[in-house]
Amino acid sequence: MMITEKLPLYSARDLSPRYEAFSEEDDEDGNPVFLYSSFGYFSNEFIAYFGRSNSRKRDLNQEIIRESLQRLPDEDVYPMAPSNITVALSPTPINETLFLKRPKLHLDFLGTGLLPKLMLQEAETMELLLQNPHPNIIRYHGCLIKRGRIVGLVLDRLPDTLQHRLEKNTQHFNVENCIHKIRSAIYHLHSLGRAHNDLTPMNIMIDERDDPIIIDYGSCQPFGNELITAGTPGWIDEEFTISAQKHDQIALEKIQQWMENLVRAA
Repeated sequence: MMITEKLPLYSARDLSPRYEAFSEEDDEDGNPVFLYSSFGYFSNEFIAYFGRSNSRKRDLNQEIIRESLQRLPDEDVYPMAPSNITVALSPTPINETLFLKRPKLHLDFLGTGLLPKLMLQEAETMELLLQNPHPNIIRYHGCLIKRGRIVGLVLDRLPDTLQHRLEKNTQHFNVENCIHKIRSAIYHLHSLGRAHNDLTPMNIMIDERDDPIIIDYGSCQPFGNELITAGTPGWIDEEFTISAQKHDQIALEKIQQWMENLVRAA
């Protein structure tokens, strides 16, 4: 059903996230076979929409987007806010210094009840870290609440990821300092009985002093807990579904080797 609400939606650039799905088998020329694109949209009132199209991301236009988008029920996206949750003071906390982390709309999660569970779990982890801070763990300012639900986590905004920083330029980058501070943050997390479970150069930001700041606690759970999402190919040895310290230790070794290789090559 075409969206009839007046949304400030002009092009595919207004969509977040945007995915393309491909078949597991390649075509006769060895190229992946495109299946569909999917995309999410959040209105100014934090109403969530999701769409799916047979068009490639580059071909999406306003007409295709509006024909594809479907409004999602709040209960399918956002968890109810616990009474003891930290509430962000600003009603519109998106600017040069603050970042609003929203639910990651994905076809695999819709209608499963997992999106609200993931956001609530991450909010609970951030509450724990708010009480037990570490200089190399992202600073959390509380949750944004709308209609009695958590619609986003308010975090510090940082300029770049570790991956982008090193792929752009390795000059004057201190690998030893960086890995030391990443380890310190991860060991602090472990001292609280939790593992990150998805440590990658894209989940580590770099501040103005080139110090690492670990982000993305959607897979962070107490040791032994079953995970909804976990690990990123290339930064794990094998797939896993249970939270454990060893997953972070393996990722730390891979990240250190990756940094050393980049700096050495440069």
